[in-house]
Amino acid sequence: MNQSDKAQMLRYIQELGFAIDDVVLYLDTHPTDEEALKYYEKYKKMNREAVKEYTKYYGPLTNENVNIENCWSWVEGPWPWEGGC
Repeated sequence: MNQSDKAQMLRYIQELGFAIDDVVLYLDTHPTDEEALKYYEKYKKMNREAVKEYTKYYGPLTNENVNIENCWSWVEGPWPWEGGC
């Protein structure tokens, strides 16, 4: 995968995050709306899968996505201020 793919994946994750944040605001005032709850679950799953895929190729986006098999991988790769994002 190249830098264009990386940027597209990151953009997709950001879009999913926006959709989740938006429906969460709606659910704050409509907590029993079944359609909104299904939408939330669907987009949460899509986000989790996208982050997993991104992490596989480019490393963790947050410390929650760190692979701790042999070491603390959060410190690997370029940091955001080094062009890592």
